[in-house]
Amino acid sequence: MEEITITLDDLLKVPIILSYDLDPEGKFVLYSSNEPGIPQLFIISVQENSKPKQITNEKETILSGAIAPSRDKLIYSMDKDGNELHHLFLLPIDGGEPKQVTNTPAKTLGIIWHPNGNLIVRSTISGMKFDLEVFNIKNSESYPFMKEIPVLVGGKYSHDGKWLATTTYESLERSKLIVFNTENPNESITYDMAGYPSWSPDDKKIAFTDNTTKKPLIGIQEFQEEERFVLELEEGEEVPPFDFATPAWSPKGDKIYFPIGKYGRGTIKCYNIEERRKELDLQLPLGISLSPKITSDGKQLAVLHSSINSPSGVYFYNIDSGIVAPITPRDFDIDLSEIPPLQSIWYESSDGRRIHGYYLSATSRSKPNPGIIDVHGGPWGQTPDDWFYAFFLAPLSISGFSVFSPNFRGSTGYGKEFQDLDLGDPGGGDLEDVVYAAKWLKNQPDVDGSRIGIEGISYGGFMTLIALTKKPDVFKSGVSLVPITDWIYDFNCPHEEADLSNQMYTIKLFQGKPRKDKKQLYIDRSPVTYVSNIKAPVMIMAGRNDPRCPIQPIEEFVENLKELNHPHEFIIDESAGHASVLYVKEKSRRILTRMIEFFKETLK
Repeated sequence: MEEITITLDDLLKVPIILSYDLDPEGKFVLYSSNEPGIPQLFIISVQENSKPKQITNEKETILSGAIAPSRDKLIYSMDKDGNELHHLFLLPIDGGEPKQVTNTPAKTLGIIWHPNGNLIVRSTISGMKFDLEVFNIKNSESYPFMKEIPVLVGGKYSHDGKWLATTTYESLERSKLIVFNTENPNESITYDMAGYPSWSPDDKKIAFTDNTTKKPLIGIQEFQEEERFVLELEEGEEVPPFDFATPAWSPKGDKIYFPIGKYGRGTIKCYNIEERRKELDLQLPLGISLSPKITSDGKQLAVLHSSINSPSGVYFYNIDSGIVAPITPRDFDIDLSEIPPLQSIWYESSDGRRIHGYYLSATSRSKPNPGIIDVHGGPWGQTPDDWFYAFFLAPLSISGFSVFSPNFRGSTGYGKEFQDLDLGDPGGGDLEDVVYAAKWLKNQPDVDGSRIGIEGISYGGFMTLIALTKKPDVFKSGVSLVPITDWIYDFNCPHEEADLSNQMYTIKLFQGKPRKDKKQLYIDRSPVTYVSNIKAPVMIMAGRNDPRCPIQPIEEFVENLKELNHPHEFIIDESAGHASVLYVKEKSRRILTRMIEFFKETLK
């Protein structure tokens, strides 16, 4: 193997595209990128050799923006130091001074433009309730559309503006599609087990992700009619979760385009609605393709694509010719071929269940190398072949560590039954999957089985600590980022620290509140309960403003480590929220650098 020249700084110089929106006429793309260090908004013309123009220059992160129907302005949300309490700002497309639209910040789950371009609806969490709020950007007035409703995560207006379709989770257990009459919001139509809607051009059909089956599919509902059908996929395929799976309709309404995934990789499918059959799979590069959006003339389809060897970018797919061309810049000044390709791996867990994951060998020529188990967050997520979501793999690989990231039970992408296996059992069967992933890693010829570490963020941070405390002999070292250490505290914490969505998440995960028979489960699955068992040195990082994994119980966990005189390192970022380390370059550099140094010190 030739000497590897790529460095951590090289990797962090590569910009991450977090989201994008498409001009309906297909003349420009709006996207959020961390190229300036923190995510800001850029505009780029789709003409060949165009250069992007940065149109925001805020001191805080902007993760997304939405183009107005009039195409002359956009709306974006921004919080303060990652606290997830957002204000909305209006900005001309060609740049200029942003205008603050909101008076009170609130956790914003979705922003929806009305077709007339004068109204904006945002879905929010405020304390222990959810609201839909309307803003008139012409006269600066605001008023509630609906108050104290089940959690809503975005939505879409019908093209005539008469109906507003939204996704709701009454308990985070069952999603529903609620379609409100905009003239009389108390009049609504509900469709069970559906979400992330997209209206057909004539407003007679709604396409959405359908969760009534064993795996997420795309459903088609005849609006105000009974007929509903799902689009069949091939074995192992399913529709990714969340809003980046929202389907895109052709202008004639005869076809839809939507992303599919299969074991952490995926593409875009075209489905003929009239004939109810798959028309084609788009020939896109290996990796993950998401968020399809089609131009009004139906000639171009935009997608957001990336892989471990190809950083995120917006591409245009010419529907007539099948030619794929990048829109956003692709000159990264590094040789990405030096990063080994991800290896798709299946292994057997403690109960004989087959678990899938991705393995990235160390680039170091010296063998064997230490190994690291990377645990993704969620738990309802996955590690795919993607530049952003496989965030820790490449930095660890080029630093001399072989990394295995298992998609343990509870992960998305492997069917609803598999995804639900951790309900009522967090830190149970999924922990066994992680332990058996470590056993698989130990047996690899290029890995030193006596030097295995573990790291993860969010739920992965929790899994790291529960592994170190309940399975203290498996791992020699651990790094836990923004973890949960005490489930009961997280459930009962003051509303100023976390909101109702935290409680709903925890109730779903544990299948009940921490009362009676469930209280002992909450205690048993909290790392703080078993902190005295820990043997491996541990590094913990937390954000002072994190509304999902509050700081106080993390600090108490660290105090326990101090009392035990246990080797540890604790880093608090005073200006960080939950996931800032993933997209703020300086925070990424600081944490990744120290994490790699920590593993080198503790796994030497």
